[in-house]
Amino acid sequence: MVYFYKFNYLDTLFEIFFSYIPNTKRLSIAFIAISIIGGQYVWSNNPVQTASNIKTVQLYKKGWSMSYPIINLYPQEQLTLEFDDFAYDSKNYQYSIIHCNSNWEESNLMQTEYVDGFMPNAIQDYQYSFNTTFDYIHYTLDFPNRDIKLLLSGNYIIKVFELGNEDNPILVRPFYVSESLVSILPRIKYTSNSNFRASMQEVNFTIEHPNFRINNPRDEIKVVLQQNGRWDNQIDDLKPLFIRHEELDYSYNRENLFDGGNEYRWLDIRSTRFAPEHVEGISFFDPHYHFTLFPDKYLSQKPYFYREDFNGKYYIEVKENRDPMIEADYTYVHFKFPVKAPYVDGHIYVTGGLNDWQLNDANRMEYNFTTRMYELSMLLKQGFYNYQYHFLENNFTKAEVERFEGSFGQTENDYIIYVYYQSVGDNYERLIGVNISNSLKYSMKK
Repeated sequence: MVYFYKFNYLDTLFEIFFSYIPNTKRLSIAFIAISIIGGQYVWSNNPVQTASNIKTVQLYKKGWSMSYPIINLYPQEQLTLEFDDFAYDSKNYQYSIIHCNSNWEESNLMQTEYVDGFMPNAIQDYQYSFNTTFDYIHYTLDFPNRDIKLLLSGNYIIKVFELGNEDNPILVRPFYVSESLVSILPRIKYTSNSNFRASMQEVNFTIEHPNFRINNPRDEIKVVLQQNGRWDNQIDDLKPLFIRHEELDYSYNRENLFDGGNEYRWLDIRSTRFAPEHVEGISFFDPHYHFTLFPDKYLSQKPYFYREDFNGKYYIEVKENRDPMIEADYTYVHFKFPVKAPYVDGHIYVTGGLNDWQLNDANRMEYNFTTRMYELSMLLKQGFYNYQYHFLENNFTKAEVERFEGSFGQTENDYIIYVYYQSVGDNYERLIGVNISNSLKYSMKK
């Protein structure tokens, strides 16, 4: 599971108690103890979880499938959650919403303090797939809704589970609710640090708060920076460099640097009849379709070239049918990347929105000594995808993009700035502002 239990002051007691219990029984006993004592879930800095039978999970602002899962508290907007369940019969899926702090730890709040309504609630909107080689059931949920309304800003997670099995969710996804109480003015540019100017981007910004009082900015304000929705390279430890009247300035020249990376590669599997560019062949091995891609090339060895992309996102579409949500089929996509010899210091991953920017076994490539290529087969729903090859060195959590994709200061990227506030008397972190900016909309000069 993604989450684990935070024991607090009982750590030593559990350690002594478990030392006398066989390993095979410790986990179940731990959860019994948790249910008796009560406590807090920690979802880590990457609160994403998906069961093996759940595919194509999308969470976005209602009406805009390519948006980030960020909504305003006032006036309250809606999010849409969509996912496919590889099953023949519908299940009684329920959902709950949990308020978290900026580190994705469950807040010390009662449910009634952040939700108006009762939980869990049922997901009642579903459809069966039609004329596809894979049978699946497509579920849709719009929230907040008449059953629940959100009362506070901050980080949230939504978890979906079968009725009576809340401790084993089939999916967990994060989202954000903002109060929009401050103005965030970004300045994305080439870094002034000459050593990184060609390959990195500098994200400076100012927080203006003329109508919101902040007494101690260094302690009360926390800022998180994300690039294209990635989790592994986010920056979350910046303090204001200059504090002026009603203004906080974050004009660093090293602490706020991101690898520029490169424009994303693209994959078009909207049609099973016609092979687009980059697809070597489409095969049907009863009962499923297979897309074999041409071996990808090192973009790090080429100069930068602008290609319009979705910054890692994807959308579902099928050319031969009308309703992509239930008529788009699932196909096996075979990625290949030529490397003379396998790496011993880390692993290659295919990353992007197609796997929620995760770095795990499901998108880790394996080396084929016969073909002398790294290879990976992924099951994807028909649509148009962005992806990249990232390298994760052993014992590291931040992936390297430059080795295969290159890294350029002029690359077009989205940057999301989250501003959290918690005073001494507050018992939760408020999300008082969010800014989503694109690097091409700002001057990249000095």
